[in-house]
Amino acid sequence: MSKNTPEEVMNKEEITLENPEVQTEASEEKETKKKSRFSKKKKTEKKPPKEETEEEKKERLEKEEKKKKAKPKDIKKASKRLIGYVTKYKGLLFLSALLIVSTTVVSVLASLTTYPIYDALEEVLVNKSITGAEAMAEITKWVVIMAIAYAFSAVFNLVYQRIMLHVSTSTLKDMRRELFNHLQGLPLEYFDKRKTGEIMSHFTNDLNKVSSLISSNFPTLISSTIQAVMTIVIMIVFSWKLTLTITFAIVLMFSVVIIITGVCSPLFKAQQKAIAEVNGYTEEYIKGIKNVKLFSHEEKVKEGFHVLNENYRKIGVKASIIGGLMSPLMSMISRVNYAVAVLLGAFMVMKGSMTAPALVTYLGYVNSYASPIASLASCYTSLVAAIAGAERVFEVLDTPHETDEGKVTIVRLIKNAMGETEETDSPEGKLAWKIPTENGVMYKDLKGNIEVKDVTFAYVPGTDVLKNINVDAEGGTKVAFVGSTGAGKTTITNLINRFYEVNEGEITYDGIPVKDIKKDSLRGTMAMVLQDTKLFRGTIKENIRYGKLDATDEEVIEAAKIANAHAFIEALPDGYETELREGGNNISTGQAQLINIARAAIAKAPLLILDEATSSVDTRTERLIEKGMDRIMEERTVFVIAHRLSTVRNSDDIVVLENGEIIEEGSHSELIEKGGKYYQLYTGTFEMT
Repeated sequence: MSKNTPEEVMNKEEITLENPEVQTEASEEKETKKKSRFSKKKKTEKKPPKEETEEEKKERLEKEEKKKKAKPKDIKKASKRLIGYVTKYKGLLFLSALLIVSTTVVSVLASLTTYPIYDALEEVLVNKSITGAEAMAEITKWVVIMAIAYAFSAVFNLVYQRIMLHVSTSTLKDMRRELFNHLQGLPLEYFDKRKTGEIMSHFTNDLNKVSSLISSNFPTLISSTIQAVMTIVIMIVFSWKLTLTITFAIVLMFSVVIIITGVCSPLFKAQQKAIAEVNGYTEEYIKGIKNVKLFSHEEKVKEGFHVLNENYRKIGVKASIIGGLMSPLMSMISRVNYAVAVLLGAFMVMKGSMTAPALVTYLGYVNSYASPIASLASCYTSLVAAIAGAERVFEVLDTPHETDEGKVTIVRLIKNAMGETEETDSPEGKLAWKIPTENGVMYKDLKGNIEVKDVTFAYVPGTDVLKNINVDAEGGTKVAFVGSTGAGKTTITNLINRFYEVNEGEITYDGIPVKDIKKDSLRGTMAMVLQDTKLFRGTIKENIRYGKLDATDEEVIEAAKIANAHAFIEALPDGYETELREGGNNISTGQAQLINIARAAIAKAPLLILDEATSSVDTRTERLIEKGMDRIMEERTVFVIAHRLSTVRNSDDIVVLENGEIIEEGSHSELIEKGGKYYQLYTGTFEMT
């Protein structure tokens, strides 16, 4: 330990004299150091615990959650449920299991043919009890039997692998279809709380592990178990004394398997997590490559990738090194055991308690029994990972669908030849609500009247996003919502179409509470154009037709003209047949929004919601769109959410929101005359955030 210089001692004394608090701290530090010489434990106890920041707490909780997810909560329950999917193909499974047993039994028994072969050699070479020709005939017979046995084993192996591949892919198809179909019925809240990558991992990582379990691990589990048991039994039959002496090696092998599997299991799970982070990071920055280049963050992105990639490499190397110990350790134990068996077997042969052919055959089984034990060990790790993956899929499938207690439906009515009103599938029919009554049903014309009555709503309990909101929109009117980001504008429209249910108050559609209207009927009367455009893979024509699947080509073109998209579509090399890449990346953002608006136009819905619909287009295009939108908004109820106040001037009613409350309401002229918040926003004296 280095000593302080006199100058340092004097400086410390001066500081201590000038500041009594420092003196106290210095004394305590000195006392702590003194105690630490005798007891490190006491030093740790004296040190106050470090306060956990919010970020550290969040990270810790995420790690704990991921550790929980890595292991199945209930292996028995998840396994039973997974078997339920596989038993659909129980006939094929039974045939496959029969073939697996057959190929394993034949393969193990085929090794017994070495006994009569060596016996014939001993008889002709040592005992000279038979001639060379007789010995060759006997050897040839058993070699042919061995070849036939191995040939049958190979054929059985090929057939059962083909069957298990069919069963695994079919099971995977069934589970994937059920998972996808179930996701369609989940509430929007479910997707809001989860990352897209997390949901996608159920379709990839989790289900792939299940597929591997069925196609590979299940056959290996059966064949390795049978092979291990039969090998031990045959060894005992040949010499139970010799088998008893090498039992220690067998126990040692199982111990090695259990220890290494226990150590490797969390490492392999950490490896899966690390590669998921690498994939997620890669996907995120490939999608955002324009922004990366725009801000010249290439080097920073490279560094971030390097950190994650290096972390994956380190975990992978550690897992591979420890996991790789199993094979050499098993091989070493097997070789030592083989040497012991040779030594003891030779002694038994010399004593006459065992024949030389029996020893040679026995040693062949001694040399091979380590293989099924190692296979069973690797099966266990894969089994745990697959069951955990299946359990995560089942958790999604157990998530309840969004509730729909509505009974009112939307229908089309037409008068028949007798002058009576009846339902029709013809698009010429008039839209009406079909309301169940005690005496049957009654019909009510769809007028498009929307009324929001004293609505209060919170995404998170205790944090109200909307507070006592009242809005009355008569059919055919245009209502605009204006306000800062987070004021609650989009939330109102989310409640109207029942993406979320109202906490307090009520929303009615033509006097009918929206909670009483079936969601598909309710949403079938609406068309929405959102700020974030979403186009799907396929042609431009198919994307526009998404608003009305049975629309003709003429209707598609008409809708495109209304949205002022026709000109740019025609200018493309393939016109309406132009294939769009994922998200419409091969056209501009403004063009994508025009297609989105055309999709809403073709729907011809009586209720239209425009959520920042023109935010992605330039001012000139915006004016063209407004002209087209004026045509499709005729005789329709329209809700407009906009930051550009120029787009809401011609609204019948403008609602100004702030912190979830309505602070002003009226027409453009009325609000300008009032000189309040809207006036400030419109004249630029106050800006929306």
